[in-house]
Amino acid sequence: MSETSAPQPPAARGKPGLTRAAVVARALEIGTAEGLEAVSLRRLAQELGVTPMALYRHVRDKQDLINAMADVVLEGIDATVGFRPEMTWTERMRLAMNNYKEQIDARPLALPLSIAYTGDGPPSFWKTLEDLLAILLDAGFRRREAIVLIRMISGLLAGYLLLLQQDRTTPFDPQQIDLIRRQFALTLLSLPRDQFMNLVESADETAEVWLTDPRDWWRNTVDLIVFGLEGMLERSDDEARPEP
Repeated sequence: MSETSAPQPPAARGKPGLTRAAVVARALEIGTAEGLEAVSLRRLAQELGVTPMALYRHVRDKQDLINAMADVVLEGIDATVGFRPEMTWTERMRLAMNNYKEQIDARPLALPLSIAYTGDGPPSFWKTLEDLLAILLDAGFRRREAIVLIRMISGLLAGYLLLLQQDRTTPFDPQQIDLIRRQFALTLLSLPRDQFMNLVESADETAEVWLTDPRDWWRNTVDLIVFGLEGMLERSDDEARPEP
């Protein structure tokens, strides 16, 4: 066999048709099935039948891959689905949060990728920010107030939705849940009553609430945020009103 016809090693051959989109798509498949921590360039290379070095033609490094995955997963998120002109600002805010939760729920990697993301922000992120800002400005909040509130709301929702995702990854049968609940209550009952009187008195109720599916409290969470916004708007109006 001549030197020119000898087969090239895999590192030189690469893989015909391999693209950045294909690399990202396979990474998303692995991450969705096994969690984001299962995604690595070495694992992707094995899955795609190439050497790790071959992937660097398509992604600069692991962080570039994470950012590209986030761009794909978060694409199309729209908090304004179902908005109508006659809605009040509180109705739009409630619907926006429900839309966001529903669409994040449908994308298991959305929150982990959002946390790991270091890029300039996917278009859907800026679109959601724009939509929430429009609601609060329309409600009468001053611009800086509205931006601060959106930052606070984003943190609250992210924490709550992460709690929901963690709860899904810990499947317990009813007997296990009841056992954990009883152990929780016993732990509270064992606290020194003179230091933790209220927790001791509330041991059963606290254990029951703590072991309840967090999804049961979503409506209350939305109420807490919206009622809080209404109170803050009223306070803001009072502070802006000139003294007689």
